[in-house]
Amino acid sequence: MLANLMRWVRVRGLKEGKFQKGRVEGFEGDVRDDAQRPQDYGFAANPVDGEGLKLEVGGHTIIVRMDRTAERPQLPAYEVAIWHKEGHTVRMRAGRIVQVDCDQFVVNASVGVALNTPTVAASAAITSQSLASQTVAAATSLKVGSKEVAGHNHGNVQNGAGSTANF
Repeated sequence: MLANLMRWVRVRGLKEGKFQKGRVEGFEGDVRDDAQRPQDYGFAANPVDGEGLKLEVGGHTIIVRMDRTAERPQLPAYEVAIWHKEGHTVRMRAGRIVQVDCDQFVVNASVGVALNTPTVAASAAITSQSLASQTVAAATSLKVGSKEVAGHNHGNVQNGAGSTANF
């Protein structure tokens, strides 16, 4: 029957492997174990349980699409998101904006990170183990080590070979 080739089903108990496999549950009596769930190159997810679309071809059951509608974020028209059930997201928004919402953002780069932008702004402190730059600007004050640079003076300066390097 052509009507039974593709159907909306519940997907349960996905297991990782070359292809993820899971149980699909449709109408009463329409249950298949070990249905394969292929994924597009470069994209991987393991939603465990959810809703999906199954395809039956030649006695082979394939999970074509899968979603978790209870946690999926509601998006404005044309917005795209990579999301997690806990609420952290990466969104591509109108106005050429990429927005990341999370509790902690970690970048592991073995060679470096390049920010090609005229300015970088932070709403709170920036901490660095090492800072190498031709220009460091601060709107109100700047500390180097534990010394405040703004208004920092050296007393008892003597001409000659003396140095103020150890302030």
